[in-house]
Amino acid sequence: MKKTLSGRSGLLLTEIILSLLFFSLSGAVCLQMFVRASLLSRETAELDMAVRHVSSAAEVLNQPGHTAEHLRLLYPGTSVADRKAYVWFDGDFEVCGEEEAFYRLEAAADSQDGHTTLWSVTLYGGDSREIYRLEGSSYQPLARGEHP
Repeated sequence: MKKTLSGRSGLLLTEIILSLLFFSLSGAVCLQMFVRASLLSRETAELDMAVRHVSSAAEVLNQPGHTAEHLRLLYPGTSVADRKAYVWFDGDFEVCGEEEAFYRLEAAADSQDGHTTLWSVTLYGGDSREIYRLEGSSYQPLARGEHP
């Protein structure tokens, strides 16, 4: 009069396997969500720093009479060539040399006439992709007694 428990043990084994499969899939989905959230957080921090640095450089260039040379006041390591200023940043957005740079800020200011200056400031990532750009113009009014 032995009763066989093979039917019950097979059902228990199937339940355990299904539970493990369910938790494995849930863990994989959660892990993927954490990775995406981390990537999004890094991209947001990168964009935030890009906006800060580009806006700061744009404020300098927006002042009447200021050229790309004036960025040296804000960023001491600025190199200027062909009316463009270049500022190099490492991965933590600290000013550094070109050799160890991960980000590049390019600023250009070009005088249209004696009173209007067009400027543009762009920050590029390590793979030369444009992260953020601002363009604008500044106007220096005529001095007293000066006629056009």
